[in-house]
Amino acid sequence: MLPNVIQVPLSEYQRLKDELCLLKDTELLIKFKKIIDLLYEDKYGLYMHDFTDDLTEYSINKNWKNETSCWDNI
Repeated sequence: MLPNVIQVPLSEYQRLKDELCLLKDTELLIKFKKIIDLLYEDKYGLYMHDFTDDLTEYSINKNWKNETSCWDNI
């Protein structure tokens, strides 16, 4: 039984090897993550760090408390 073989041009193979090398570079990925955090903080004034909780409940509660309704006057 013959093994599965895929043929790609040598230039494409070299490009894929370079991409794989970059993706395995964890120090580079950590630096990119820091840069993204800094840009996000600079643009929006927020810094989320590794906060992964869902903010939906907080947003709903905050807007619910700030919203006035006709029931407030009863």
